[in-house]
Amino acid sequence: MLMNIGYAEASKQANYSCYIFHDVDLLPEDNRNIYNCPEQPRHMSASLDRHGYRHVYQIEKT
Repeated sequence: MLMNIGYAEASKQANYSCYIFHDVDLLPEDNRNIYNCPEQPRHMSASLDRHGYRHVYQIEKT
């Protein structure tokens, strides 16, 4: 809900072409993470330290 509100409020201020959302408890551990806006969405927290950096869901390659 808060991300929707943040998007709505930011959209009122300017015509941004990109929005980046993340939970406050999922801040990057590595400063080499690139915050940019590729053509396709990207999941930047696919593996977490609390799960031993393993994926907790099945990943299928297309």
